[in-house]
Amino acid sequence: ADLRDTTKKVSRFERVPYSLPLSLDAAKDLEELAKVLSLVAPPERIEGFDISNISGTFKVASLVSFRNGRPDRTNYRRFKIKSVEGQDDFASIAEVVRRRYTRVLNEAKVQSPESNVQSPKAEVPEEHSALRTPHSAFPDLILIDGGKGQLSAARAELEKLGLGHIPTIGLAKEFEEIYRPGEKEPLRLSHETGALKLLQRVRDESHRFANTYNAQLRLRKISESILDEFPNIGDRRKAALLKKFGSIQRMRLATVEQIAEVLGFGGKAAAELKTFLEARQERQEVQSPKSRVPRDDREHDRAASSSVPAEVGTPRRGVRTSPKTDVSAKLPYHSWFESGA
Repeated sequence: ADLRDTTKKVSRFERVPYSLPLSLDAAKDLEELAKVLSLVAPPERIEGFDISNISGTFKVASLVSFRNGRPDRTNYRRFKIKSVEGQDDFASIAEVVRRRYTRVLNEAKVQSPESNVQSPKAEVPEEHSALRTPHSAFPDLILIDGGKGQLSAARAELEKLGLGHIPTIGLAKEFEEIYRPGEKEPLRLSHETGALKLLQRVRDESHRFANTYNAQLRLRKISESILDEFPNIGDRRKAALLKKFGSIQRMRLATVEQIAEVLGFGGKAAAELKTFLEARQERQEVQSPKSRVPRDDREHDRAASSSVPAEVGTPRRGVRTSPKTDVSAKLPYHSWFESGA
């Protein structure tokens, strides 16, 4: 009975990432943030954007929502960048902001078709009164992960949509500088202030969410390009393999017995998969004409092709010497010096 009392659940806590520290006083942080940014009221809802890509590939974006200083995961969104070629964070931010708030505006039109929600005025007009309601779909503050360039791209899209009245800022990570529209110099807050820590939580959460989606797409691409060619693999067995080994490379290094431990694989299927992965690896090596030359062999080739021969006993920089090839290695210091090396 004592053990049951010890292990039973006594409270429910909101699940948050372990790397996302919680504020001890969220209301105080919001009030401080409103003060330093000269907002009309503490921002009840904050939306943060971030871009993630690898050398221009797997370009994705994240949108995280914080309500009353805490994560509001039901309103998290993720995007694949569609219209941007190569690596262009400014254009990517512009696309995501445009897609996000165009959708929100269209949904607002459906709910209230008589209102003209695309008014270009900077002030909040009467038809935008819904934007001031506590449960509005529009945020009280938009946070862009980046500096002046990312902020300008986002603001340009908001102005086009008639949403220029929504406060928008950028947070640059290097010095934790806050960029504001119309201000030449960024705002620097003490790292101990609750306002900055709140913005950092939003920014870091958007960064985590974007990177997680990017990793999921990369893993899906790997699994689709290789495992889908294995006959009769199925989604469940493919997911079980990736869950156990994590990558195709680790799967190649696994033994038949280790593969057979995966749910849905017996000894025969495991052996067939092992043979399949080895054959794929050999085919890739044949198709790739450039093979990696060991470091020592490259150094040897450079030494052999040099027009100036190396002096006896003088090792060339970067080349390992051994007692068999370097006579001076066995000589005492005075003998080596007298030999003229």
